[in-house]
Amino acid sequence: MIASWINYISDTLWAGFLPLLILLGVYINYRMLTVREIISSSDETPWQLKKINSALSISLSSKTGTGAIIGVLTAMWLGSQEGSGGEGIVLWIMIGMLVMVPITYSEVLFTQVTKLNPRQFIAKYLNSTAATAYALGLVALYAFGFVGFQFSGVQTVVRLFSEQFFDYQFSTLSALLGIVIPILILVGLVIFTKSHQIFVNALSSMIFSLIVAYIAFFCVFVFNTSDFLVSYIKIIYSDFIQFRSAGLGLPLGLIFGFQRIIQISETSLGTAALSSSERLNSPRREAAVQSLATVISIFIAVVITSYIFCYGTTHYSDIKLVSNGFLRIKGFILTTYYVTGVPGAAVVLTFFIVSGFTTILGSFHYVNTSLNLSLNGRIATYLLLITASGCLSVANFGVIFDASNLLMFMVGAINLLAISRYLKTSNFLNQNYFQGHYYE
Repeated sequence: MIASWINYISDTLWAGFLPLLILLGVYINYRMLTVREIISSSDETPWQLKKINSALSISLSSKTGTGAIIGVLTAMWLGSQEGSGGEGIVLWIMIGMLVMVPITYSEVLFTQVTKLNPRQFIAKYLNSTAATAYALGLVALYAFGFVGFQFSGVQTVVRLFSEQFFDYQFSTLSALLGIVIPILILVGLVIFTKSHQIFVNALSSMIFSLIVAYIAFFCVFVFNTSDFLVSYIKIIYSDFIQFRSAGLGLPLGLIFGFQRIIQISETSLGTAALSSSERLNSPRREAAVQSLATVISIFIAVVITSYIFCYGTTHYSDIKLVSNGFLRIKGFILTTYYVTGVPGAAVVLTFFIVSGFTTILGSFHYVNTSLNLSLNGRIATYLLLITASGCLSVANFGVIFDASNLLMFMVGAINLLAISRYLKTSNFLNQNYFQGHYYE
C-alpha cells in the first residue's frame, strides 16, 4: 500500500511539474549568464592540477559507481515498457543535459560567491523550514535511496560469484542474512569506532583509480565490438522516436531522462557545491570543474552502460532486458566477461564492490553534517535508514527506486527555488564587492 502511494505521488509530481522545473532551470541558467560578470571575476591564473584534482576526484568518486549503472539499466527497462527497446533513454538524457549541466555550474558559482553551503543558502533565500526539509530529504535520499542502489549492486556481485563458482543460489532470506546483515554489521562497527572517514578517504582514492581503469576497459570493449557502433546509434534513434506520452502530454523518455541525470550526476541537489567546499579555486573555476565532473559521470553511466548492455541483448540469447533487477545487472556483467574476458569482468566487479561501500559509508557524511542532532542521534538515524534500505533492496527494490525519484524531486525543487529567489531578490548592481574576490 505504502509502495503504491510512493509510486503514485512520485509519478504525479514528475509528470505534472517537470515542465515548471525545466522553465526554472532555464531561468536560472539565463540569469547566471547575465550576472556572472558582476558577482565574480574571471580567474586569470594558470590551471593547476593540484587545485582541481581534489574537487574533481571527490565529485567523481561520489557520483560514479554502481548506483548509476543500476539506475540506467532500470530506466532502460522502464522505457522498454513504453513501446521501445529502452536504449532511446540515451538521447533523452542528452536533451536533459542541456538544462541540467549548466545548473551544476550555477549552483556551485552562487554558493561559492555567497560563501554559504546549500542548507545555509536555502535558509537565507527561502526560509528555515525549507532548509530543514531540504536537509531531511537529502539525508533520506542518500542514506536510504542511493544506499539501496549500492546494496543491490553488491548483492548481485556476491550472488553471481556464488552461482558461478559454488553453484549456490541465494534466496531472499539467505541474501538478507548472508549478504545484507554482514554488511550492516561491518558498517556499524566502522561508524561506532569513528573511523568511517579513514575508510571513505581510502575507498575514494581507489574509486578514482578504478574510474580510469573502467574507462580503459570500455575502450577495449569498443575496440573489440567496433562493428556494432553504427548499429548502436541506429537502435538509440529508433527507440527514441517510439516513446509514448504521459501525464500532460510530456514524453515519458524526458521524465526518465531527467530523473537519471539527477541520480547520476546529482545536479540540482546541492552536493556539487559541497564537493567544492574547500574553495581551492575561484568560484568560476570551481563551477567549471564540477560541471566537467557532471559530464564525465553522465558519460560513464549512460553511454558505457547502454552500449555494453545493448551489445549483450543483441548478440547473446541469455542477456535480456527484464523486470528482475538482479538479472539485468547479471546480464551487464556477463556481457563484459563475454567480450573482454576475466580482466574486464574483474575491473567491473571491483568497481561495483568498492563504489558500493564508498557510497554506503559516505552517506553518513550527509547525516553528520545536515542533521542538528547529537552524535548518537545521527548514528542511530543513519543506521536505521541504511538498515531499512538494505532490507528493501532484497525484498522490494522498487520502493527504493520510487522513493529516490520522489526525494530527488523534493530536494532539487527546493534548491532550485532558493537559487531563483536569490537571483530575483538580490540587487547585483550593488554587489561590486564580489569583483576580484576569488581564491588563488
